[in-house]
Amino acid sequence: MSVKDFDLIHAARTEDLEDSQVSELAVIGKTEADVIAKLKFSGAHLLQGARGIGKSMLFRETEAELDKDFKEDRILAVYVNFKTSTLLEGVKADNKNAFQIWVGAKILQALYEKLIGIAVIVSDSSSDPFKRIFGVETIFGMKKALQEKIHLLQKLSKNENKEEVLSKLGREFLDKVNDISYILEIIKEIASEYNLNRIVFLFDEAAHTFIPEQQEIFFEIFKLLHGGNIAVKAAVYPSITSYGKNFEIGHDAILITLGTFEPGTTGRDASRKLYRELITKRIPEGRLKKAIFSKGELLDQCIYLSSGNPRAFLHLFNRVYERGYTDRALLLATQDYVDQELLPYHQGLSKRLPKYSHHVKLGLNILREYIIPEIRKKNIREKKTQYQSAFFTLQRDMPPNLKLALDLLCYSGVLSKQGTVKIASRQTGQRYMVHLALLFTEKAFISNKFGEVISMISLTDYREFSSGDSTFDNYLEELKKSSAECQECSSEIPPNAKFCPECGAKVEEKSIVGQLLDDSVRKISISSAIADRVEPEFPLVGDVVHATRHELMRINYIKEVRSKMIKNAAEEYISG
Repeated sequence: MSVKDFDLIHAARTEDLEDSQVSELAVIGKTEADVIAKLKFSGAHLLQGARGIGKSMLFRETEAELDKDFKEDRILAVYVNFKTSTLLEGVKADNKNAFQIWVGAKILQALYEKLIGIAVIVSDSSSDPFKRIFGVETIFGMKKALQEKIHLLQKLSKNENKEEVLSKLGREFLDKVNDISYILEIIKEIASEYNLNRIVFLFDEAAHTFIPEQQEIFFEIFKLLHGGNIAVKAAVYPSITSYGKNFEIGHDAILITLGTFEPGTTGRDASRKLYRELITKRIPEGRLKKAIFSKGELLDQCIYLSSGNPRAFLHLFNRVYERGYTDRALLLATQDYVDQELLPYHQGLSKRLPKYSHHVKLGLNILREYIIPEIRKKNIREKKTQYQSAFFTLQRDMPPNLKLALDLLCYSGVLSKQGTVKIASRQTGQRYMVHLALLFTEKAFISNKFGEVISMISLTDYREFSSGDSTFDNYLEELKKSSAECQECSSEIPPNAKFCPECGAKVEEKSIVGQLLDDSVRKISISSAIADRVEPEFPLVGDVVHATRHELMRINYIKEVRSKMIKNAAEEYISG
């Protein structure tokens, strides 16, 4: 077995793949096809789902399909990735918000490179609006100029030679690109110049940053760009994205939600088919593929334990295979996945979201100390139906602090929302699903053989909790004791407050990105074997973020594919 045979299985992020590989490896079922169709439409859409659920893959496949039909339909798809936006936290450029300028520059860069890539603009285009606007003579010069501007904006985050960097950026460029109406006029001019019926912007990683100010700026830009023959789509995380006061979901954008889980026979068969096709596309024909599919039941358990998340499946499957691809390997690998990836990511939100740090801890404590034991009791109790539950409900009027704690668990993928259902006293409640790998490791099911359990899990079987449950009150009382206090008057500070509600004192902001850049490289989502090779040369996350792929490839056994995976993992770590 060649090491290369497993490269595509380790490439768990869409960004790890080359552009030419996206359509080749994309696995599209009915649900995915319906989402892609909506993303091609006019208007504004938000694609919402937890990390690893497949938002980027759906964006890239949408782009590939529109590219294929471009000559006939004249619909231009422009994919824009904002994953390093966290570097611009609190950064100013000539008294302007550097993040807003950076977003404008990224939009222009992505649009220009797409026009070149799809041969709308060619080397002898005398009417190239970009060259007219920015006074650059050649296509290569224009590409290089935009790349350099973005690089310079990111350099401002280092607080080194700021005046020199600002001089190179130029006041005229900063003024123009800071003006979103100016960018909109450029886009409209492009559409008119080249007879484009529609431009579809696919904004990825835009709202994944943990900085509310950046999120609100982005959605203001998103709203201003949308209209006429300009369509805008953005990938967002569930629950805690900050849209700002002037943005309303449903009015300003239609929500497309990913992550619905169907445990019945039809849903299981659909998942099984989809993920088996994923393996088929990523593993070459030969002994390795035969060995994997010879243990089909084991492969299916990896599929089901991933709770409908493609990245979770790839990470779990890799762990199982590395441990020997046996039933015992599945038990150990699932525990490893929960202990080393699923829960640590959630716990790490305390650093990424310092204002919510107590809610991060509260949610996990409630889940593991109360909710999961109650689900376990329900499952193990003898019943006529022999159903097993992975679900619980809470009344919709639950206390705000409890809702926030559960929303954070949805953000990290430990929980997922699975619709509203009828509960006691003719009321309705939010149904939550606990990640199946976590329930399995917490021994919450009647059997330790997950292959038997999966067929018993039912959406209609759930543990109901009252929002006034006294056990929740005890946890919320503990939260109150640990709440942040105003430095001036000692009053309790709500988690999202910018000023003290009592005395009006400004709440000091903690830098997020600085702490993340100083974390060990072992915190990023790469295998321990790869981390062993990277750490001696690049011990910190920041070292990898600021390194080039060429520098990473000087490490033994780190070449094109793995250097890209490492860079993407580091950039994702600081963006969320």
